[in-house]
Amino acid sequence: MSNEYNDKIMEQVRDRVEELWQLPSRPDLKEDCIDYVYTEYLNYESAIHVLVIRFLSQHCGQAVSSADYKQMAKESLNAQRNHYTKED
Repeated sequence: MSNEYNDKIMEQVRDRVEELWQLPSRPDLKEDCIDYVYTEYLNYESAIHVLVIRFLSQHCGQAVSSADYKQMAKESLNAQRNHYTKED
């Protein structure tokens, strides 16, 4: 493919990811997403919005949910109670 063609694709990818991006505090992640989408799009993998979802899904696999936070808070509270009620 020509450089002009690749530049045009990159421009389309960048514009579409910019439209879809909902994490303004993570411009670094957005750039990684643009690179991922561009590479996958060149391989005729999927539509751009599907590739954005795939990228974010891969990065959110280690995310902490609200249920995780509740469980951690419960465990922390139990640990504190056990610490202060333990007889020496």
